[in-house]
Amino acid sequence: MEEALSGHLMDFVMTAIGTAVFALIGFVWRISHKVSVLETRLKNEENLRRRDSQEFRRDIDMICSNVDKNREWTTSRMMSIVRDAPR
Repeated sequence: MEEALSGHLMDFVMTAIGTAVFALIGFVWRISHKVSVLETRLKNEENLRRRDSQEFRRDIDMICSNVDKNREWTTSRMMSIVRDAPR
């Protein structure tokens, strides 16, 4: 009787240990999957921000170059507006 009880107890313990090992493997896999998904999202977000920053800098450079090209015209136009303004 004692051997039968000991045998059932060992079966129960081994089943519990096996279940715990599989649960641990599943938990680690799930966490690693979530981490890899978040890394991918983070890289995509970083690329998006980098592209937006480059476009913004390009737009600013274009505006600055246009200001340099049109500086004389703009100054002349402002002077003519001031000259023609009533006093």
